[in-house]
Amino acid sequence: MNCYQEITLLPGTEIGLNFLWEKVYQQLHLGFVAMKDESGKVAIGVSFPNYNEESHRLGEKLRLFAETEDLLSRFNAREWLAVLSDYVHLTSIKPVPEKIEKYASFYRIQLKSQLNRAQRKARRKNISVEKALHYYDAYVEQRTKAPFINLKSASSGESFKLFIGYVGQDDASKKGFSCYGLSRQSTVPIF
Repeated sequence: MNCYQEITLLPGTEIGLNFLWEKVYQQLHLGFVAMKDESGKVAIGVSFPNYNEESHRLGEKLRLFAETEDLLSRFNAREWLAVLSDYVHLTSIKPVPEKIEKYASFYRIQLKSQLNRAQRKARRKNISVEKALHYYDAYVEQRTKAPFINLKSASSGESFKLFIGYVGQDDASKKGFSCYGLSRQSTVPIF
């Protein structure tokens, strides 16, 4: 990743940080969907410079990374975030610093709840959700301390939490990102 653009969220008294994350990320997600290739991958990755799992916080900054300035220019984050212009600050596109010693993967954590599993089983077995729930009576819910962003699916209208995990890496890896700018295999520079 050779270029980046930093987005700073500017919450106010009437708009809190969590609400702002929801709106900003929803818009970026729509932009990523518009840029995905035939394999469903996106060439733009994200990082959260102030990510802190212990305090469950993403911070107030987000960085978009791409191989070329042209790619970030074509993505045009300013246009995707125009409706939120009073609550975000975007830098110009800049080159990544030359000496990068650390990389990271920011990835989606998908927790499977008892209800999710039961709904899936009900569809597969053509039974009621109530009956399917009995299969999971002893199931222990998964938990995470990872920070999250509340989002709403444009296709189904359902609300969900986009849990974001972080793992440090020694080397750069370019295998593409999801339509959330996240990946377990691809890395972004940390500086």
